[in-house]
Amino acid sequence: EASRPPLSIQRSSIRCGSTSSSAASVMARLVAVALVVVALCGLGVEGGPTPVILVPGIAGSQLEVRLNSSYEAPRWYCRKGGTGGWTHVWFNLEDYVTAECVAKELHVNVDVVEGDRLRYSNAVGVEVRPVEGLAGIKCLDPHFCELTAYFEPLIEFLESQGGYVLGETLFGAPYDFRMAGDGLTQLGYEEKLTRLIEEIVQKQQRRVTLVAHSMGGMVVTYFLAGKTKTWCDSHVETVVTVSSPYGGSFLALQGSVSGDPIGLPFYHDAFLGVQANSPSGPWLFPASGLFNPEEPAVVTKGKNYTATAESYAELLSDLGRSEQLKALRGVRSLRGIMFDHEGGPKYPEFSGQMNHICFIGGGRPTPLQFTYDDVDSFSPGMDPPAPKYTKFGDGDGIVDIDSLKHCSLPGTNSTVISMPGQEHLAIIKSPEFQAGLLSVLMAKRGVKTVS
Repeated sequence: EASRPPLSIQRSSIRCGSTSSSAASVMARLVAVALVVVALCGLGVEGGPTPVILVPGIAGSQLEVRLNSSYEAPRWYCRKGGTGGWTHVWFNLEDYVTAECVAKELHVNVDVVEGDRLRYSNAVGVEVRPVEGLAGIKCLDPHFCELTAYFEPLIEFLESQGGYVLGETLFGAPYDFRMAGDGLTQLGYEEKLTRLIEEIVQKQQRRVTLVAHSMGGMVVTYFLAGKTKTWCDSHVETVVTVSSPYGGSFLALQGSVSGDPIGLPFYHDAFLGVQANSPSGPWLFPASGLFNPEEPAVVTKGKNYTATAESYAELLSDLGRSEQLKALRGVRSLRGIMFDHEGGPKYPEFSGQMNHICFIGGGRPTPLQFTYDDVDSFSPGMDPPAPKYTKFGDGDGIVDIDSLKHCSLPGTNSTVISMPGQEHLAIIKSPEFQAGLLSVLMAKRGVKTVS
């Protein structure tokens, strides 16, 4: 334990915490330091429970699909249209024996309607919706919940250790992760989340805390960028983001090129049909201002592609990812959030009364470059092999460290809590993070969690 890197907590540019003695346990050290931080950095102490809404990352919401009679299945063995009601489509382990069926059901059409403004639609005859509430984010596949657990361990921890009650003080806000922020607005997610928050605040007489993992942090940031400071001040006390790619992720690029099995035991391209079509893919491409524009991000024998907006367009065009290509320009600049701003992503000014706690991992090999040495050049509709070589840097295994550290939102009371060694997804289940989150939530009740 003495050799483990110390937990680092920073508030803006001021260090507000330090490590305890090496004899203390990791858990006790975390809770003690976190409590020091909330005391020194003025997060405030108020009576009563702090309502919490959990917002998942990409691929973290269960989705259902309904196929009407006008739907045409791509293969005879796929689900037929007009044969029933809503069917669980993401995630279903059994479906990915026939991944092309799911790819058709979850296909997104993108139309450019005015300037960079986009309009989205499903395949003909298809309706898609997220499974609502906490049930939709506990695990990916409800039939194999233990194998595909996601927020379930954190939900159980908050219930048993924090006294949270499902549907009273603890809520879930799943969404259609195929979409970037503008698509979620079109689907009504923003309206639903607004209504949920306002109902909770009215009933509990307490502002909410939003706890968002990975892409969920981008969804919440986009959502709040559309609200007035007055609304934020009266409805949102704290935003807690965990492993959020505020500067994008190189793995999003891999997903669009050759697919990424997201840590599950499938072939590399099992989800390619969804990943290479969804507008959320280019929304999460690496922010060009954070990375060397001369350094290749994707390499083939005949052509290299860098982490720039222009090169992203070339890459998607060469691969024939037509819907993502149409979405690219629009999703990179939404509501004053400019991902490709020189020097790194630029975010608008948020409410000065809102706290932002940013948990990040690190110390894990994280992809920064993909070499397709078996490919002379990309061509439209191509299903490339997995990268032959991958260059790694520091990060949480999914998001590089520069992107993770770019999480302080202008105008908010920002605190960055670094947890060296924590992996992108596993952090949600880790005792370190759970204790750190609980200490923040308990501090707002005036409850002491460690002596």
